[in-house]
Amino acid sequence: MVKRFDVSSVRSPGGRYSHVGQIGPSAQLFHLAGQTGVAPDGRIGEGIEEQAMLVYQNIAAILKECGMGTENLVKVTVFLTDPDHIDAWRAVQKEAFGDVVPASTLLIISRLARPEFLVEVEAVAAID
Repeated sequence: MVKRFDVSSVRSPGGRYSHVGQIGPSAQLFHLAGQTGVAPDGRIGEGIEEQAMLVYQNIAAILKECGMGTENLVKVTVFLTDPDHIDAWRAVQKEAFGDVVPASTLLIISRLARPEFLVEVEAVAAID
């Protein structure tokens, strides 16, 4: 089980994330490769909303295959290519994660592996 908490001596998170994701001593860690907005048939999503939706569908599918759900997420790292996409990405992530707020890092970068990719998310999950 993942325990999430914020540290009182550090400024409260401004977004939907936790300062810390703690796992138990017997937990297994899963490091998910970065997921982009590509559908299972190889089609790339059009626009940030669709690409973000596909990213989180891919993450959910990987977690499910490993016997987990979003509640098992410890940490996510998000790479966006345009700061104007932050609000749209946040809305999709909030819908995908519900009340789950893993530790998180958001980076704005110049581009991803392919220029048509707008977002990539890598994650760490844990299960006891």
